[in-house]
Amino acid sequence: MPDTTASADKPQIDHRPAQTDLFNSHREQLSGSERRATWKAFAAPLTSQAGAVVENPDLVEMAVAVIGVFSEHHSDHGMTFAQIREGLRSHGVDLAPGVIETRLGHLHTEGFLEPYLSKLHQGRYVIRPAGLVGALAAQRVAEHGGIDEMVLLLDRTRAALQTANPDPRRVLNHLHTCRFTLTVFAKDLQRCVATGTSAELITLGRQHDHSGYTQQVVDLNSLITSRFDGIYELEDAGAALIDAEQFYRAQVRAAIGKVLAHGGASLNFDVLTPREYEDAAIDSTPDLLAEVGTHLLADAPEVVIDINAMIRVLDDYRPRPKDRSRPTEPPRGDQDPDPIAAIERATAETRRRRRLGLEALLAGRTEADLTSVMQTSWPAAVHILTDAMALDADRSEPFVLDIDQTLLIDSEAPVTYLHPARLIRTDCAPPATGAMTEHAQSDRNDGDV
Repeated sequence: MPDTTASADKPQIDHRPAQTDLFNSHREQLSGSERRATWKAFAAPLTSQAGAVVENPDLVEMAVAVIGVFSEHHSDHGMTFAQIREGLRSHGVDLAPGVIETRLGHLHTEGFLEPYLSKLHQGRYVIRPAGLVGALAAQRVAEHGGIDEMVLLLDRTRAALQTANPDPRRVLNHLHTCRFTLTVFAKDLQRCVATGTSAELITLGRQHDHSGYTQQVVDLNSLITSRFDGIYELEDAGAALIDAEQFYRAQVRAAIGKVLAHGGASLNFDVLTPREYEDAAIDSTPDLLAEVGTHLLADAPEVVIDINAMIRVLDDYRPRPKDRSRPTEPPRGDQDPDPIAAIERATAETRRRRRLGLEALLAGRTEADLTSVMQTSWPAAVHILTDAMALDADRSEPFVLDIDQTLLIDSEAPVTYLHPARLIRTDCAPPATGAMTEHAQSDRNDGDV
């Protein structure tokens, strides 16, 4: 509750323009159904039948406007219905004339508008003070959900304690009423925290924004202890009031925590009002303000196209040719590697190594039996066969590998099984005889075909 204590200094008036929250105003953020539900609960102890509460919130606003009309009228003998209707129009009430007339008749019937003189058909009316309080209370209850009544209860309890001879029974009743009220609000908050949406919790958080309420309860309990020391019933009631306030404050914190958790996760800017954002922009440091936009996602700005600039660009545009031209070859330096030449050198080196290995096996002869050499080990057999088959497949090399179909098996030898193989060199004069040589040469010629 804001501090209304008078100050000796001249109060400072904030001349900044009035700010409305993200729902346009604290009152307008409540839908008509929410306000009607609040008014129905508020009026339930006073009504005798269902449906007595108005369905259109504008009719309640009209009653408040009637109060403003009377406050601006300077007649000493009340106002007529015609004067009230004219004043309502000047206050911006745009209800239909029939609706206004019906509503004024209802306010007169229910005693809100009381005849200036207790005579029939005298036609001039004043506002009964109780009706004025009811209209203002309806607005306050709709805006704050009845939270102001808790503060009023504390003030009444404090006033009862500060009398010269406080009545213990009266003080005890006030304490019980305060505790009951706190418990009811706390239970409602607990339910909303469990089932309510973020928007509902934001509204509740603003309604329950009474930062000094805890201190008022503590001060009240201290006053009870000092005035009624030794009366345990009152002391117990004061302690129970503190427990109820702590339970209520825990639910308020839970509601705020849920709003902050959901609002931070969903980047919901409705958590704060525009005035709070403005104060943060003025009072906070640049580092704190920078943290606000750390995880924000923003749409790219719209592309603004200048028609005249677009026409100039089209006039100067020249389409690219469809034919692709090969880029110029960069100048080659002395140290630039040639990957193709490197591959060719590696191939030639491998071929030379294989030729030297096979020539060593031939030892100057045109033919050599490779069987005994391959029987020394499996790696040797694989190496010899690989080199011989590679050079046999190369037509530029004069080597032919002849593998017999006979299978030699020796479980005691390093190479347990293999086929007999012969290596033949064809660039030398062939021997006079030798069926194996003629057979190998025939295979070589078939391969050329």
